[in-house]
Amino acid sequence: MECRAPETCRHREVVDSSDTGEIAVCRLLKSISGINNHTGLQVSAAACRACCGSYPPSQRDLNPIVASLLFALTEQVIDENGVAGCNLESAKKLNRWAERSLPAVAPDEDDCVDWGRKSYDHLRAVTVDSIADLLPRPETPPPGSNQNVATWAVGVTTAARRLPTLERSVGSILTSGWSDPRLFIDGKVDVPQSLERLVACRRSPAVGAFPNYMLSLGELFMRDPHADAYMMIQDDALFLGAPAMRDYLESVLWPDDGPWIASLYCSKAYTQASAGWHRFPDRWVWGAVAFVFSPEALRRILTSPLVSQHRRLPDGKGLSRIDVVIGQIANSDKIPILFPCPSLVQHIGTVSTIWKLARAVNSRHANQFIGDLLDR
Repeated sequence: MECRAPETCRHREVVDSSDTGEIAVCRLLKSISGINNHTGLQVSAAACRACCGSYPPSQRDLNPIVASLLFALTEQVIDENGVAGCNLESAKKLNRWAERSLPAVAPDEDDCVDWGRKSYDHLRAVTVDSIADLLPRPETPPPGSNQNVATWAVGVTTAARRLPTLERSVGSILTSGWSDPRLFIDGKVDVPQSLERLVACRRSPAVGAFPNYMLSLGELFMRDPHADAYMMIQDDALFLGAPAMRDYLESVLWPDDGPWIASLYCSKAYTQASAGWHRFPDRWVWGAVAFVFSPEALRRILTSPLVSQHRRLPDGKGLSRIDVVIGQIANSDKIPILFPCPSLVQHIGTVSTIWKLARAVNSRHANQFIGDLLDR
């Protein structure tokens, strides 16, 4: 993502300057609205700094800050029954677009929290018992049936993002006990220098989220056909960042030697009334942020005809919906999906790599993250 600052922003136009400060307007708002002179075009220094901290906006793709400014401007224009350059009908149309571009924050959510930047570094020393106190282990299975996980094959899928999260995400994976995740890069992605030591597979040109995910699962198996667990993580998953997390999971997985899938992520849509590991009762649809597959589950997924059926869907429909397809396979093959409440990972991507207006809020966010509970 390009480094931007208010002082160098091509959209910022200073119209007055005095000892008390500058008055600036946004040329992008001018261009979008068609309005040349209106107090609603004025932008504060704080708004400009926030905009520069987000992805670059354009006339076709508003970032949340420009969307909020356009929404406020058009609200005023509607109240005024239209102004020069933007009549009432145009203002209403722009207002609806701005509203659709704003994060879909639910009434009970805090829209001021920056989920992507909150630090959990001070929690690295937490113990397995501390995690287990908040996320009780499943009931102990019969003697001899527990297939403990000792060896892992770990991958991270990544694609170009307007707000990169790869470095933060992989950093949290590394400090959580997995030292060598393999990067599966779909298309043109600038890998941070801190991650250049990791083994990477780059697909060029990009193949799309779903194909990259399935190809990456296959590669994990082909490179390590005898691992106890196969974990595939998307590049906007934030782990706790404590080595105890791996130790804890190795004490939980697997309940028996059959096929199992464990989601380390629990969307707000799946939050339960009681803490612990739960078996999903229906078809999974919310989140492929961090899945762990038992060897038998992985083999069934890789050989399922539902994979090719989905990929062959027309009009690019077969390039996304990883979570939905995994849910379909699990449902048809009767593969249990375990998920934790509270969530063991948080979804920190504020903008989807696939859906430009899909913000990581509401059901795309974990409203109970174990890091927040440990931080109390």
